[in-house]
Amino acid sequence: MTEPGNNLSFPGTESIKVEGSVFLVIAQGTVRLNVNFEDYVAEAPCTISFPHGTVLQLNIRNDEPVDAYILGYSAAFMQDVNISFSAISGEALVERKSPVFDLHERELPLLIRYLKLISLVLDDQFNIQLTRHILSSLTSAMFYQMMLLLYKRIEINNTEGMGPRRSSYVHDFLKLVHLYYTKERSVNFYASKLFISPKYLSLLVKEATGRSAARWIDHFVIMEAKNLLRYSGKNIQQVAYSLNFSNQSSFGKYFKHLTGMSPTEFQKS
Repeated sequence: MTEPGNNLSFPGTESIKVEGSVFLVIAQGTVRLNVNFEDYVAEAPCTISFPHGTVLQLNIRNDEPVDAYILGYSAAFMQDVNISFSAISGEALVERKSPVFDLHERELPLLIRYLKLISLVLDDQFNIQLTRHILSSLTSAMFYQMMLLLYKRIEINNTEGMGPRRSSYVHDFLKLVHLYYTKERSVNFYASKLFISPKYLSLLVKEATGRSAARWIDHFVIMEAKNLLRYSGKNIQQVAYSLNFSNQSSFGKYFKHLTGMSPTEFQKS
């Protein structure tokens, strides 16, 4: 993990591939960037998140001062960060077209406080293990804070032309998934709650979010399964029952189908 800093300078001619994840807060100025071969302009105040594997190129002109804070995490560190997706509404996880998240002026000082606190903790190397736990907790807190900011003004992609009723179905579906995903994994269940057909629900959700209704359900279940397997202290059978699987075997097949590894392999990773 790298320390936040200001007055950063980045090369504008070379692309890099992000290893781990990077979180950037721009307090002043404008950054032009290319993310996965798509061009964006980020104007302060804003944040930009770059997940693992992102192909990135930043371009800052010499005559254009930029005040920014950057935080980089290794993939290994992020595996130890405890984030409960059961606490996050589905609407806050809808994929956005742009990696740039514009901030209100009053939100910028709040995020900078998080970054400066992380920087202070990094400076204290008295007990590396405790420092790592503190940094993990601060990272979780900052993630939840970003989700709160996002949820305050959330918009589901591509709903502008859907009409209010169609858009409402999508919002209501995500809220229902958030409520019932630990018990219900069938699209039919959610469609019946909304009094529409499963086929129509799947069409609306796919149009609005780019992800099918079934994929949204699976996303919630797998994120919670990972959280329980790594942090709850429950064994695999207990996790399976917590997520309403009939037995450990059916849970294991489901988990491996969606993640490429067994629950046991995930716990050891």
